[in-house]
Amino acid sequence: MVVFMGEFRDLVFPSGFLWGCAVAAHQVEGNNTNNNWWKWEQEGHTLDPSGIACDHYNRYEEDLDIAKKLSLNTFRTSIEWSRIEPKEGVWSDKEIKHYRRVLEAMKERGLTPMITLHHFTDPLWFAEKGGWEKPESIDIFARFVRKVVEELGDLIPFYNTINEPMVYVVLGYAFGVFPPGERDIIKALTVAKHLLLAHAKAYRVIHEVCKEKGYPKPKVGVVHNMMVFEPLDPNDERHVNEANTSDAIYNRWFLESIHAGAVQPPAGQGEEFEELKGAWDFIGLNYYTRNICISSPDPTRRFNVVPMDAELTDMHYEVYPEGLYKLLVSLKKYGKPVYITENGIATSNDRQRCRFILRHIAEAHRAMREGVDLKGYIYWSLIDNFEWNEGFSKRFGIVEVDYKTLKRTPRESAYMYAEIAGKNKVTSDLMQKYLGRK
Repeated sequence: MVVFMGEFRDLVFPSGFLWGCAVAAHQVEGNNTNNNWWKWEQEGHTLDPSGIACDHYNRYEEDLDIAKKLSLNTFRTSIEWSRIEPKEGVWSDKEIKHYRRVLEAMKERGLTPMITLHHFTDPLWFAEKGGWEKPESIDIFARFVRKVVEELGDLIPFYNTINEPMVYVVLGYAFGVFPPGERDIIKALTVAKHLLLAHAKAYRVIHEVCKEKGYPKPKVGVVHNMMVFEPLDPNDERHVNEANTSDAIYNRWFLESIHAGAVQPPAGQGEEFEELKGAWDFIGLNYYTRNICISSPDPTRRFNVVPMDAELTDMHYEVYPEGLYKLLVSLKKYGKPVYITENGIATSNDRQRCRFILRHIAEAHRAMREGVDLKGYIYWSLIDNFEWNEGFSKRFGIVEVDYKTLKRTPRESAYMYAEIAGKNKVTSDLMQKYLGRK
């Protein structure tokens, strides 16, 4: 944040900056019964089943009305693959029409759609065939992408091909806490490579179809979760190596492979793929926290260290706004525009949420002052929702959802964020109110 002579200064953002919120289909729509996450829930792996969730499928207009009233100009959501292609090669006209209505509703409210094509969930038929473990997964996903773009591409200016591919890999195939619940490093590396190549192919397909159809040229990127990895003891070589290795694999591997146009180790040996070269128009950054690293034979224990004096979220994440600045600056080397596609906090204390948002936006502004080409900030999430294994126990929304009645109620943080979006700046008064000393 900007403080001059002990006083806050306004943080002004450039004209055209995107201010938005995000949701994801499975977490908010309800009744997504045909994907691998629904099966995972029925097997008892989650605190709650997703069930009707927030009933966003039927209440999307209400939620988009709220977004408009909050002065937002963009809305990030996903298209549920298992709805569009409920059986392999079978397309649902009903669901295609539904998503067209959703996109039209965004346009009517002045909300720029940012659409994710894969947000953790796989159709059951795809998962039962081996999912992303199989090389044919790349073409199967590309076929789905082609159908979506053919049918809806006239309304989509921004595409996120795959949401957080390394989260999908690490939690599903290394730690075994997301479907399919594997702890197999060979499978993890295989899936990582296939997701990378699927992104590249999807990128080409999106641009090809839009050109064929005469649709406006979209911007296409991947949404990448990044964390700051730091050693518990910077003088302990084992801790330092763990932090450096985690950063190289989790944060850098996907980005470096696209940047180089070649699959980097450990999931490849530098083999080049023509489709991979330049397969991004922007980088979507999802940022929540940092990890303090130690050395342990159990990979799930290497990242659970939290500083004694750390401020924590209800997810037990450390609040570390400086990490957003560090990661944004590190992305300058790729020479691509950046959108913060997710940044949010699970908390029962909305004042903490207000402070979290302000402190992270201030760090984003600091990165921009140092030359980072940041084009937008999207808070996770507009509404409380189904938080995967945590069920409905964690609340990220600036809008509260009463899960008994499904009533939406904007929180104080919603009105604070609306002031920022509406003015395209963070005023010194706002910072003084929430961050100033009492």
